[in-house]
Amino acid sequence: MKKPAIEAAVARKMPPDDGKRTTSLRIKPDLLAELKVLAVRRRCRVNDVILEAIENHLALSGQRAAA
Repeated sequence: MKKPAIEAAVARKMPPDDGKRTTSLRIKPDLLAELKVLAVRRRCRVNDVILEAIENHLALSGQRAAA
């Protein structure tokens, strides 16, 4: 059985370009617990809470228009 070329293997693993980038955050366990509680109250995901906080922070600092 022939192995696929490295370019083909990499191309298959790349997600479609939707204008978003994937990152990772290192969050203290107690902060993550508080974010989870907030997300449950709002009935959304922790990721949504974090993104909303980032957008609000940028709007407050004048870097971006409020959403």
